[in-house]
Amino acid sequence: MTPPGVGAAAGEVVVIVDPFSTGALLAPAFNRQGRRCVAVLTGTINERYAAGLRRDDFLTVLTVRGESPQALGAAAEMLAPMRPVEVIAGSEWGVNVADDLAELLGLPGNVRSADRPRREKPAMMNAVSGAGLRVPLGAKVGSVEELDDWLATSRVLPVVVKPAASAGSEGVYFCTDEAQARAATAKLLGATNAMGQPNDSLLVQEQLVGQQYFVNSVSLDGRHHIHEIWRDDRFFIDGRPVYDRQVLLDGTGAIEGVLRPFVEGVLDALGVRTGPAHTELLVDDRGPVLIESGARLEGGVTPAGPERATGVSQLSLTVERYTDPDRFARRIGAGYQRQRALMVICLVAPHDGTVGEGAAQRLAEIPSVFCGSALDLLPGTPVHRTIDLFTSPGHLYLIADDPGRLEDDYQRIRALEQKDLYEYR
Repeated sequence: MTPPGVGAAAGEVVVIVDPFSTGALLAPAFNRQGRRCVAVLTGTINERYAAGLRRDDFLTVLTVRGESPQALGAAAEMLAPMRPVEVIAGSEWGVNVADDLAELLGLPGNVRSADRPRREKPAMMNAVSGAGLRVPLGAKVGSVEELDDWLATSRVLPVVVKPAASAGSEGVYFCTDEAQARAATAKLLGATNAMGQPNDSLLVQEQLVGQQYFVNSVSLDGRHHIHEIWRDDRFFIDGRPVYDRQVLLDGTGAIEGVLRPFVEGVLDALGVRTGPAHTELLVDDRGPVLIESGARLEGGVTPAGPERATGVSQLSLTVERYTDPDRFARRIGAGYQRQRALMVICLVAPHDGTVGEGAAQRLAEIPSVFCGSALDLLPGTPVHRTIDLFTSPGHLYLIADDPGRLEDDYQRIRALEQKDLYEYR
């Protein structure tokens, strides 16, 4: 069988594995630069994201039937006649398959390792710790009995229990005692996580107290361009972390000078040599410590926000890295400048209910609000009590010359949520 798109000229085809969340924007952006794209689906995406696939953005859409050598080999055989020049993970779901296909097609990619440190959190911690960088004390467990053994040996409490491979703070439990840790372990093991995969193992780690941050980057030949550093504020509901707001830092302060080399070391340890990455970390009185890192675009992003604040976004830089690598290379080491204050607010529904009449309009009238999925909320749309990123009703981007304006509008939005945005059963 000859796949569609075989006639594409050499040097024009980009393969995007699981182009969902922010990765759904990659193909249109590449298309505008004269590249044509092929989507490869792994079949592990959850329904919420799968419904957003835009087939018209692609020459063709292929599906990999599992990650066996036979399935990957068949996919590579289908792709080879199209002469692709790049393979990119379009989301967390596609990281492993993107690595495998790049190797099979003889294309540049990240360093491959059998233990999958860019996807499996226990392997990630081992790789980063082995490079001399700080990670939480923890272990991989596959049963409540293994958890008990680790707790008895380490004498660590409180702890965090979470799936070995997931995203969006889904399935993350903060446990103050052994009973809570056992209950979380029993609940998570065998359950299907947000990645559409069963939790065969979990990661249990010491709970750290400090300020969270995340750092977005794009890499070229093992050199990393740090282009966004964000303060990441969260709070807890039923012992689980819920996204509150993210504030873009100016790129030149003292904390930025601490985070930048740490994140570059993490990326090196994980074998990230090409493309985007999103790294989450925490800073306490001992300095930075890794939470996790994803070898893909930050999820759920509206690129217009960073572009208004800094002139570029992770999306635009990723496309530039592949279409104009010489220009991108000149950015490496130059950092970034924040031209306007930028904040992202994740909505939090206190209870199950529905979106209230006029909710989107009330949010749109707030002076600094300029975009975000929350502006598309329709009256009567069901909302669920927010317990993680996937149960947030939506998000908003706020931008202003004065950071104080953002703080005032943040408080106004939280007040609206208590009485005007949702209707409860």
